[in-house]
Amino acid sequence: MDFDQLHAISDICLLVQDLDRSIAFYTEKLGFTVTRRTEGFAAFNSRGVCLVVWQSSHVPDEPRPLMHSMSRTDHRACVSIRLDAAEDVDRWHEKLSALDVPFQRLPANYPWGARSCYFTDPDNVLWELYAEIDVEAPAPS
Repeated sequence: MDFDQLHAISDICLLVQDLDRSIAFYTEKLGFTVTRRTEGFAAFNSRGVCLVVWQSSHVPDEPRPLMHSMSRTDHRACVSIRLDAAEDVDRWHEKLSALDVPFQRLPANYPWGARSCYFTDPDNVLWELYAEIDVEAPAPS
């Protein structure tokens, strides 16, 4: 059996520079509730997957992650949220924009069959809101 079939992904851990700033973003802007908090660590539950923000200086491994060497504009991951309908992408874009969530791309239809928009958190983690859409096949030539 392949590794991907052994276990479901249980946690998504984001390394952050400022834990309090990240907690404020995820609770005040996105509506998550903190389910566990310790020094340098906070967890939020989201439909069976635990979202964790972990202050990079508290990650228990050696050597420490070199967060300072990453460019502020580099995206190392994208967290995607699948919504039920294309209209939901627009509705959430409007709602989060009103809370000053910084969007990188406005809602648009993409050729891979999704209506998507993209925003970033305080540590420049890219988030995608998307809904699957029907894409018309190109006209025969």
